[in-house]
Amino acid sequence: MDTSTDLAPADGLETEPVEINPMVHLIAPVAAVLGTLIVRKVISTAYERATGKPAPLARDPHTSMMRAIVWTAVITSSAAVAEVVIYRAVNRIGEKKPA
Repeated sequence: MDTSTDLAPADGLETEPVEINPMVHLIAPVAAVLGTLIVRKVISTAYERATGKPAPLARDPHTSMMRAIVWTAVITSSAAVAEVVIYRAVNRIGEKKPA
């Protein structure tokens, strides 16, 4: 197991040092939460339009276990992807190149 603290990129390319604006640490989580809520709403609305039925609810006892699991997997994976995209975008916006 490699316990070195060398944080050089794996591809060997040199990178420029970057500072992140401290406000990013406040904005990014809020943006991520709002973004995942929007993604969930969009996916649920698309499901309802495509099937004509409301989106499955995991806590509904009339929803089959398999349908609830598949729906949960779709929603959570979509929300995770949205969160990564939002965090990366906010970090990129908040970057400051040192002088």
